[in-house]
Amino acid sequence: MSLSKTLLALALTGAALSAHAGITYSATSGNLPTGAVAAATVITFDAGLPTSSFAQYDNPAAVMPIGGHAGTSAPPPGDATRFFSVGISDNQPGSSSVSFSGFGASYFGFYMGSPDNYNVVTLFSGSTPVLQINGTDMANAASMMADGNQSHGFYMNFNTTAGTTISRVTFSSTSNAFETDNHAYIAAVPEPETYAMLLTGLGLVGFASRRRRPANEECFY
Repeated sequence: MSLSKTLLALALTGAALSAHAGITYSATSGNLPTGAVAAATVITFDAGLPTSSFAQYDNPAAVMPIGGHAGTSAPPPGDATRFFSVGISDNQPGSSSVSFSGFGASYFGFYMGSPDNYNVVTLFSGSTPVLQINGTDMANAASMMADGNQSHGFYMNFNTTAGTTISRVTFSSTSNAFETDNHAYIAAVPEPETYAMLLTGLGLVGFASRRRRPANEECFY
């Protein structure tokens, strides 16, 4: 099978896998995931960025010291540990991401405080942005105002629908600041349909390879 045909087969498989992509979100009280996602892996940032090969963060400058920085990056309510923040001062990055390896994550969540409209989170499936919401959207989900009130805190939950996973989450803020902690994830498990499509693709590649004959092949009897 030629390289171009192989690449075409892989592209078609990828397109099929990305179909029907979607992510839903909700807010819950408290600083940790609850209910059906209570067993999610939680990242606290107490030791800096995690060393997990599955969840890979791109910028250690996003980890704030205990107490944060007065007036620019306050920790979420009741948070007495190190936390994650993006903003425009105190050497914070304006944007920072976490990427998931393998099949990605089926769930992602984080504890956030003092919601502001300029707080933005973008979730990707593969290289495609599937969902982007701002602080107003998140505050509305928690029945709060996006007014930067430092006493307001809630837990954001992002669940995937059938046919998609979360490959990357980007936090960004054009002012001070977007503070979060206790990031949590559940690694995605491939659906049976995914295995079926992969096996079908491999079968087609094998079939095409068996049919391919060298142009100069001769038969002797």
